[in-house]
Amino acid sequence: MAARVPYLNREDLPEADRVIFDNLAAESGGTVGNLFRVLAHTPKFLRRFCSMGNNLRNKTALDPKLRELAILTVGRLTDAQYEFVHHLSIARRVGVAREQLEALADWEKSAKFSDHERAVIRYAAESTSSVRVTDATWNALKTFLDTCRMMELVENVAYYNMVVRVLVPVGVELEPDTGRR
Repeated sequence: MAARVPYLNREDLPEADRVIFDNLAAESGGTVGNLFRVLAHTPKFLRRFCSMGNNLRNKTALDPKLRELAILTVGRLTDAQYEFVHHLSIARRVGVAREQLEALADWEKSAKFSDHERAVIRYAAESTSSVRVTDATWNALKTFLDTCRMMELVENVAYYNMVVRVLVPVGVELEPDTGRR
């Protein structure tokens, strides 16, 4: 399915907003992803979207491996291929084992995950599927995450649930040079 809105390029933006694409290109080695190209239809919100995403990915105390397992869970459960594929490579960069990535669909039974990782995946799964999380799930997180890290997990899962709710309805496609790694 092709995207339901056109992908914008830098030149399509008002002069004052082109810096958004310049910054995105600088962060990603010269290209601007399709997600940002559709969000560019609302540049004011794209600026805030980028700022929050950057802070959640790069300026939290939450273990990045736990963060990526949570994000991959959101992408997998919502069938947001764009999100899932992009975060596979990020997960590998932060140290998530390939065997874990291959076992994500069987995370509850797989010996590839620690109890802490399973607790994070369970939280992401419950929050994504039904919004509500059980006391057992919340309390399991409290055994190894302080309040700050718990809130960073909550905010990451909430943010990426918002992201997939843009990606899927709009039909954002993977960039041609992006594939499963």
